[in-house]
Amino acid sequence: MSFLNQVVEFAKVLGSAVGGPNAATLFNVTGIGGFALDSDGQVTGADDGDAGGEQAHEQETFQSLGIIGRPLPPEGDLFAEALTLRTDDGLLPFAFRDLRLHRAINPGGGATTPREGQLMFVGYGGAFLSHAMTPARTNVTTLYVPYDFVAGVPTKAHAISIDPTSGNSSISIVHGDGVFLALTEDTGSGPGIVASVGAATFLRMSAGEFSVTADKIMMRGNVYLGRTPELGAPMLPGPTSPPGPSVFLSPA
Repeated sequence: MSFLNQVVEFAKVLGSAVGGPNAATLFNVTGIGGFALDSDGQVTGADDGDAGGEQAHEQETFQSLGIIGRPLPPEGDLFAEALTLRTDDGLLPFAFRDLRLHRAINPGGGATTPREGQLMFVGYGGAFLSHAMTPARTNVTTLYVPYDFVAGVPTKAHAISIDPTSGNSSISIVHGDGVFLALTEDTGSGPGIVASVGAATFLRMSAGEFSVTADKIMMRGNVYLGRTPELGAPMLPGPTSPPGPSVFLSPA
């Protein structure tokens, strides 16, 4: 057996916990490939079952700085894998992979994510935080949370997107039911805010312009119409409308 196999071991993560004085993440691992140690500390072959591999329990893990996590327990032939260093205390996990995460961001059997230049922090439910590279060498950052799965494919998703791309610079929030709010460089009348809760209800605000489209618009309190609110006079009743003591019209 090579020196590398005596020092570095491929392992299957059987379970995890949080414990110890520092509330560290602890993994229970078993060697993949049936490696075990003999009485002289040398690696020997064994069967490929979980019980045949070298066992190490409650091993503190080395993870990426600022990122702490625990994998799901094994599900048949799907499980978290780890590279481990053999130490006097057992097998020390330091690098990880779980193909369930790759499947989660490629629902329906697709194989397109991540794209070139895309970095992601992924959850088992398919949610992710993504930094995708653009041709202009900037990042589009997206927080994406899918839900309402049918046959493993989401039918809805919430998303927050931050896009600095020239011509499409925007910060947007989208609800899975289609409601959205965007701060954008182009509302059709320059930079501003657009929002929608459906095809018949829409809001747009840009410099010097505010428009609302809705079947029903309600305003409570005093309403001033005109460019000079302090000169406003109460709106007079019309042939089909009562007096409006809370609605004031200014002459200009």
